Amino acid sequence: MALVTTLAVATALVPLAAAGNGVKVSGTYTVPIFGSTTCSAVGSSGFMYRCETTGLVSAYEGDLVGNAVADFTSLVNCKALRETGHGTETFTSTEVGVVGTLSWIDQFSADVDCSFAPYFFIPIHLDINSVAVKGTGAFADVQGRLTFTDTTYSGTLH
Repeated sequence: MALVTTLAVATALVPLAAAGNGVKVSGTYTVPIFGSTTCSAVGSSGFMYRCETTGLVSAYEGDLVGNAVADFTSLVNCKALRETGHGTETFTSTEVGVVGTLSWIDQFSADVDCSFAPYFFIPIHLDINSVAVKGTGAFADVQGRLTFTDTTYSGTLH
């Protein structure tokens, strides 16, 4: 079923990219590889940290099947228990017959557990808004918007 859906999405994107119509996509994702994160204190407050994460890998299922690698910067406020940040993510399809990549820019915020600060932080209730800006192969000329929660994604590509 996933192959049929993914092929339908990829096939639909080609004419729709030119026509300006959209294809709705949705599914789930997991994070099997958390990448490398380095955090440093901001000022002398003792509760603000700037973190740089590289190589975080997400595995996608649903209308998009494949893996994405993300690099992002975040600001963690352990007094307010909030994290905000931005980054880039490049999705690579692993579905047979759907060859290509899609890159997007992420803006996100989350509640954060600072129990292990400054060594690592645990985001909860993620709210990620993304804009797809560049594609190759089956995703050439594709743009759109995606939103993410802790485990799901949805949006429109055109």
